[in-house]
Amino acid sequence: MDGLVKIAAVCVPAALFAGVLKRDSPAMSLLIALAAACVVLASALGAAGELMEFVGEVADAADISGTALSALVKALGLAIASRIVSDVCRDAGMGAAATSTELAGAAAALWAALPVMRAVFDTIRELL
Repeated sequence: MDGLVKIAAVCVPAALFAGVLKRDSPAMSLLIALAAACVVLASALGAAGELMEFVGEVADAADISGTALSALVKALGLAIASRIVSDVCRDAGMGAAATSTELAGAAAALWAALPVMRAVFDTIRELL
């Protein structure tokens, strides 16, 4: 809850400043949005560490392989990163670059999850 309040305390003023400056200085507006995104991302990384520790404990208890867990975490990270980059591109008025980034992010996430998909396919093949 505290984290969300801190994020709102950064994002709301940044959005207001960026909105006011967008017409007169689009470059400064974009820089303010990027700075706010960096602050929020840095804040989220602290929580992500604790979350990863918990997911590791659950994976150990459920006997999930580290390879599968690693692949899924990589896919999630790629999806989040591509979404952030896509939103920044869209805010800068570069819709084609945003769409391309989303497509590349989806392809990279699928590639990262390939070991899990192979394991599932091998399991299904053994059952048949």
